[in-house]
Amino acid sequence: MFSYSINADLKLHILQIHHADEIYAAIQKNREHIGEFLPWALTTTSVDEVKLYIEYELKRFAGNNGVSCGIFYQDRYIGNISVQDINWKHRKTSIGYWLCADYQGKGFMTEACRTIIRHIFQELELNRIEIRVREDNARSKAVPLRLGFLQEGIIRAAEYNKGHYHDHLVYGLLKSEWKASETG
Repeated sequence: MFSYSINADLKLHILQIHHADEIYAAIQKNREHIGEFLPWALTTTSVDEVKLYIEYELKRFAGNNGVSCGIFYQDRYIGNISVQDINWKHRKTSIGYWLCADYQGKGFMTEACRTIIRHIFQELELNRIEIRVREDNARSKAVPLRLGFLQEGIIRAAEYNKGHYHDHLVYGLLKSEWKASETG
């Protein structure tokens, strides 16, 4: 199965049904933190809903249309990173991610993204990766910038959360840019 060891303590594993309890516990503990920027966290109310999500993601993986991985630090689930909606014709995809509050600011998400980016460009041989983040999410915006993504635009009123519309920033990275940064 899909698994990457980033270092001795940090690993990515494809989500499996047996992860559902741990994922739900992380969502419960971080509901307000995650829900501030990702509305699904406010409405995920059971382990069964998490299991349905995992089943959906496993079908997407089996259909060669993405992968959703748990981020594990010292074997503890701390967040998620996903390769979403692969467009094979145009050789592009997007990445989505979130991290529990206690594990932010330690470089874990940057390293998880770096690993997924390498997988996308080397293993999947895609040409473009996009990351969209809410304009007011400073920590999430910092990740693509650290990894050499360019801000390409703004999608106005892209999300409705807690009674307000929020803009999304669009970041892109091309394989040629990634190769240049890896060798530079």
